[in-house]
Amino acid sequence: GDDNVSQVVNFAVRFLGNDYTTLSINNNGLVNTGNTPFTAYTPTGFSTLNVPSIGVYWADVDTRTAGDVTYRVTTDATFLATLTADLIATGNYAPATIDTLNKALVITWNLVGYYNRHNDKLNTFQLVITTNNQQQTFILFQYERLEWTTGDASGGSNGLGGTLPSVGYTNGMNPPIYVDLTRDTASNTGIPPLTLISNTNYVNPVAGEYVFRVDRPLTCCDVTPSRLENVPTSG
Repeated sequence: GDDNVSQVVNFAVRFLGNDYTTLSINNNGLVNTGNTPFTAYTPTGFSTLNVPSIGVYWADVDTRTAGDVTYRVTTDATFLATLTADLIATGNYAPATIDTLNKALVITWNLVGYYNRHNDKLNTFQLVITTNNQQQTFILFQYERLEWTTGDASGGSNGLGGTLPSVGYTNGMNPPIYVDLTRDTASNTGIPPLTLISNTNYVNPVAGEYVFRVDRPLTCCDVTPSRLENVPTSG
């Protein structure tokens, strides 16, 4: 649908210093804590949100003619072991700093179109939230295909221009502290280069993959892709 909340999910997690028991998944690439969803379709930036939120690609998604939004909660040991290995392989986290993960929430926006019922350009991206008994929390943003940025109601024309997507997360406090990866970073076509870069410290970084530890309170804000190599990691 358009601007629908896909689901309120029971998923206990520690996020930016506080514990939560439910998360709300919004069609427009935004996940917020609690069961009261934030449904804005035009991304106004994380400084404007008054609820703790994660935006993997906050933009005006429309699945009425293309794509879908799905999620799964898993405790599969094999999957979690692979996820742990992936976190270690980034080079951002030493093995001794990662406790055994016990669950993950995987949300996928697969081949989704944009408002109003457009399917000539499609996006595929994914958010993974994983934790170990609410002690440590990691989020992974993964981008496979990005062809549009903006719906018609957000000033877009043919899926581009207008108000560009927001990608990052916020504690939703007053004043908020947030990480925003996409402000002032659009390419000439307006599509953020998220499929082309990464914040991992791989010898050969995996383009389109971003990993953040988010259980602890934020102490910095407004991290941009030009500084992605300097994103704070575990210490």
